[in-house]
Order: sequence, then structure tokens, then C-alpha cells
Amino acid sequence: MRDKRPVDELSIEELERILAIRKREARLARLQTYDGKGRRITGGRPIQVQETERLAPHLAPVPTEPPAESDAEPTSQPMATLRASQPARRADYFADVTFEDELELRAMQPAYDPERARKRRKQLWNAALTAVEIAAVIGLIVLMIGLLQSFEEVSRQTAALQAEAEATRRAQFAPPTPTPLINLAAVVLPGGHTFRDDEAVFNLEEVPAQYRDQFVNFTASLPIRRPTPSREGPVRIRIPRIGVDSQIVTGDDWEALKLGVGHHIGSANPGERGNMVLTAHNDIYGEIFRHLDRLQPGDEVIVSTWTKEYTYIVQPNTERGVIKGHQIVAPTDTWVLSGGGDTARLTLISCYPYRVNTKRIVVFAVLKQ
Repeated sequence: MRDKRPVDELSIEELERILAIRKREARLARLQTYDGKGRRITGGRPIQVQETERLAPHLAPVPTEPPAESDAEPTSQPMATLRASQPARRADYFADVTFEDELELRAMQPAYDPERARKRRKQLWNAALTAVEIAAVIGLIVLMIGLLQSFEEVSRQTAALQAEAEATRRAQFAPPTPTPLINLAAVVLPGGHTFRDDEAVFNLEEVPAQYRDQFVNFTASLPIRRPTPSREGPVRIRIPRIGVDSQIVTGDDWEALKLGVGHHIGSANPGERGNMVLTAHNDIYGEIFRHLDRLQPGDEVIVSTWTKEYTYIVQPNTERGVIKGHQIVAPTDTWVLSGGGDTARLTLISCYPYRVNTKRIVVFAVLKQ
């Protein structure tokens, strides 16, 4: 018969036992429902449930003999007797309960196979190694592609540098492009000028047409201050016959002749072998060389440096049977600027005739021994 005791009189172990039995009955009911619907997976040997197990949840009270009235109080005798009898069956409450569905699940589970587990671990390890090898191969391929691209880029840069170096080398050996001729003395004698609105200007008509624009740019860039003559260069000229006593500046360009007598750059210095060329105007900027046509052969021209004086003697020139101390040439007769060889010579140049200036008057002299 069932235990009629209220819940608050049951111990914790008894409550846990009853709860486990109720869960087992509910699980068995579900399995029966699955059997009826064909949803249960069969496998293993069915579990035979003993009749004693089915009656296990019905906790029947243990019959006890009624105690004598003199042994204890009537109100406490049944409870004391029940509590005294509980230790005898406490082992039933603490015993482990095995359910039928748990046995079926255990039967369906495969038994542990060490060899199979070892093979499984080996397969997993081999798969991991294969993945690592594949990743390494992919990384190596990517690295090779990057190295190939870098090599191609370096090759292109090297080829460009080599081409640039080759072009530079060829440019060094290439013949230089002829530069425009801006040396006026190579095409026309110095000192040329003309008058425009009563103002003296350089006579560009004497310069060949292909050099005129270049000469204009050249004269625009001339220095305002003249370089100081060297200790060996000429600094003063005196011609007693025509009363000339003037300073000498370096150069015979348009700006230099505004200051006095100009020493042609590149010509000889006083007393040296070669041709020393001195130029001055005849009708502007002091008219220093206005009377060169009055010089006679044998006249003296004295040229001084910072430390010494040199005397030159005017040489004779025969023109139409007349011996003179000068010669009339064209503005383009630049041969008068050529060197004097082993002789120390002096050449004086000015425009001619006076205020016309279509020619040049030239006086030749040699160093007095």
C-alpha cells in the first residue's frame, strides 16, 4: 500500500528517490508513445523490469506492533516507531536507480576502441599537416611572385639609368654646337660709330647682318666698371707730335672708348713681342686720335705701364708714291690686328674721315731699340 505520509514528514533522501521514480515513469511513458507512433529507434536488448521495481515507488509503511500504554505516551508512539524503523530501509532510498532508456542508450553507444581512436587522431594530425603544407606552398608562390615583380622593377630602373648614362657619355663626346660669334674684332675693326640726330651711336651697318642682333645683346651686357690693368699692361699714352696725353683702359668696346684710349684685349703689352693695339675716337669723347693723319715716319709714341715707359717709332707707309705715317683701310680689314711676330709693334686705330667715319686710319710703329 502507498505511503500516506504528508510531504513535510519525508526526508530529503526520500523526496529525491520519489522524484527519480517519477521521472523514470514519465520517460517510460514517452517511450511508449514513441513506440505507438513508430518514432523510437530500436537497438539493443529490451530491459526486463521486475515486478518488485514497479512496486518500488509505493512506499508501504512497515507494520509495527502497538506499544503498551505504560511504555510511552499514546500521541508520540506511532511517530517514534516509524522513525525507528526508517534506518532499516534507508539503503533502498540511497540506492542508484537505473532506468530502461539509459540502458538502451548505453547499449546503442559503440564501445571504446583504442585503435580506432588512434587512427582518428592520426587522420586529424595528417589533415593539419596537409593544411600547413598547402599554406606554406601558397605563401612560397606569393613570395616568388613578389620577388619576380621586384626583379622586373629593378631591371627597368637599371635599364633607365644605363640609358641615361649612355646618353650622357655620348653627349660628352658629341661635337659642340658652334656658338654665335660675338667677338666684334673678328669681323670689324673697333671704334666705328655714326651720328643720329647729332648723337653718336655705334654703327651697326659695319657689322655683318647675321651678327647684328647678337652684338646688340652683347653690348647691353657690357660691364659698367672696367677691370684694372695689370702691372705689365699699358696705362698711359703720349704722342708729342699731335699733343696726345691720355689714359689707357682695358678693352676697346663702345663703353671702354668713352673713357679714353682702349687696349685691345689679347694684344701684346708694352715692350713685349707681338702687336699692341690701341684705339680711340677722332670726333667724340675727347677726340683723342683726331690728328693721327698728321703723324710722320720717325715720330715717337710713348706708352707707359705702372713701372716703365716704352717708346715706339712711327713706320713709313707708301701710298701712290707718297710716303706717309698712316694708312687708310676698310672697317672690315681686321688683318691689322694680327700679331707682329718676333717684333714688338704698336698699332693705333681711329675712325676716318672726321665726322664721316666710313673708314679707319691706322698708324704702325715699332719699339725703339
